[in-house]
Amino acid sequence: MQTILCKQCQATLNWDGESAIVRCAYCGTQYRMHPRSEFPSGVTVGQGTVSPIRTTHGRFAGRALVKSYVPKNWSVETNAPEQQANLLCPLTVQVAYTSPNQDAFITFTGTRAYNHLELTPQTAQMQGQISYPDRMIGLAFRDASAVCDEIINSNPSLKDARLLSSSDIPDAWARAVQEKEIQGYAQAGLLNPGSSWTKKYFTVKDAQGQVWHKLIEAMVNYMYLPVSPQEQMAYQMMMQNRARTMSLSGMMGGMKGLFNGMAAGMSMPEIQPPQPKLRFAIQYVVETSAKEYCFSEVMNLHETIRNSMEVLPLFEQEKARLFDALMMQAQQETAVVNDALIQMNRDQMASWDRRQQIIQGASDYSTNIMREMRASNAQTMDRVNNLRSESIRGVNTYYTNNSGYGVPPVVEAGTNWDHVYQNTHDPERFAASEGAAPLEFGVDYEELKQTDGNY
Repeated sequence: MQTILCKQCQATLNWDGESAIVRCAYCGTQYRMHPRSEFPSGVTVGQGTVSPIRTTHGRFAGRALVKSYVPKNWSVETNAPEQQANLLCPLTVQVAYTSPNQDAFITFTGTRAYNHLELTPQTAQMQGQISYPDRMIGLAFRDASAVCDEIINSNPSLKDARLLSSSDIPDAWARAVQEKEIQGYAQAGLLNPGSSWTKKYFTVKDAQGQVWHKLIEAMVNYMYLPVSPQEQMAYQMMMQNRARTMSLSGMMGGMKGLFNGMAAGMSMPEIQPPQPKLRFAIQYVVETSAKEYCFSEVMNLHETIRNSMEVLPLFEQEKARLFDALMMQAQQETAVVNDALIQMNRDQMASWDRRQQIIQGASDYSTNIMREMRASNAQTMDRVNNLRSESIRGVNTYYTNNSGYGVPPVVEAGTNWDHVYQNTHDPERFAASEGAAPLEFGVDYEELKQTDGNY
């Protein structure tokens, strides 16, 4: 870190040697700087001071993303793998410190955020991996204690691990970090933020059988992402479709014989409302390994390095740039999803309307058939009753030529008469004859037809 004075107010300008623009915190004057763009990549040797640490390789090779205390004569390397596939932590750093005699190692790994996945046989196989093809990496939630244990258990070169002590009560520095992070999550609108912290002390043996002391410290923060408007809209669409299905199923209840297959095809399972999704971040992990004779001294360096770790402006700018790019991509994807959901809902509504029209038409057709059948049955019963009545009384009924004659407009004649006639000029005058052949009564008379019970 270089210290330069502002030409306007003589205040100190803190320049990390990398940023192109520096702004005075007191008077606001901006200065265009000339960053040291060409640094030889490779291992840096510490001077026992807090200083920027150059990245050893990759796109940021030779440039400092973080600064921290580096023990004198210790070598330090910074690895900054980009996680551009991960919306929650697009960039993270890992800083490795090595003692001159390689009898002690300290590794600081920065924030890594995850989308919680319920543990299944498939997701269990993905545990311990960092990158996934998906835009957000996902693991089953693990607290700080589980993270510490995993570091030991996932290293095949370590054996005979023995836990000597464990603490879940953070010190003042770690507690301040927790409070700051939780407050930030709450201000961002995330739900129920919380944090866990653990420090564990082990002894282990390496592949050569040498005993090492290991101190592992981890902080894990967690929070819940509120249900998004898109999720709520999708849920409401599904509930509307389900309500339509239930309505149609009720309509088809009286036509099970005709529409049983269609009703079965439209059955829907129970729909659960969307729930807030768990997110968690491994805020940091500090892993310290040392031979037994120097372990006490190295333990002090563990906290000194942890407490001095600071992100430089270049790192903040790069994280912000990547985050903005990924947020824009996420918004575009969300817009596409919303359009697809809206179109899908329109298509489903049109499909339900068409189904309802088909079912309504079938219902109307069936109703008309049933109505006609009932009317035909009623007519048949009336005819049977009329014929029975005629038989009991020994008469036959005949339709009249005058619609105003009688209610119903029929006349009765004894069964001994085979033909009945009515005068067309005087409807009250009738004539009748016996025998198969009708008689002629003149043009003023017209023969009547038997009703056969239909009146």
